[in-house]
Amino acid sequence: MSVSPPPPPPPPPPPPPAGEGAEAVPGGQPLASAGMRVLARFLDGLILAAVFGSIIAAIVLSGDDSAGFAGFNADASFARLYVLNIFTVAIGFVWDAVLTKQFGGTPMKLAFGMRVVRADNGAPVEWEHAIKRWALPGAFALIPIPVLPGLANFVIVIVSLVFLFSKPLRQTVWDLFAKTIVVSVR
Repeated sequence: MSVSPPPPPPPPPPPPPAGEGAEAVPGGQPLASAGMRVLARFLDGLILAAVFGSIIAAIVLSGDDSAGFAGFNADASFARLYVLNIFTVAIGFVWDAVLTKQFGGTPMKLAFGMRVVRADNGAPVEWEHAIKRWALPGAFALIPIPVLPGLANFVIVIVSLVFLFSKPLRQTVWDLFAKTIVVSVR
């Protein structure tokens, strides 16, 4: 009685087509590196800080607060700071939402060869996506309660950093909210 050897195992599956590996995204572009995203955000922040620092210095050095703000008997310091806060939110909206919709990202993202795209199909973002990306961190700045906006944004940034370095598509909290990803176009 002879025993025949077992049949050979099935062949391994073929490799995935180009652009469909572990970091494959709709549209076939590679994901932007987490480190480059952090660097781009940091440099965008430095540019905005320089602009806002100049504006704040001009407001602080602009004169007397004793007459109130715009003729109201409100505390001029608080009123000026809140108006400045609204102004910074508007600039942040233009910097993040408008530039992301019109050009695919903030100036530093674009300079480093990154682009924000829709997570479902890799297409350029629409206004809905761009506004949602900005709104999650940006809208907290409008809350007129001291410390709360900063604390909320601090938590969002920490969670986003964890997600950026641990999620397969490197999505931050605002990416998940807006259903976007950041890809490398170089």
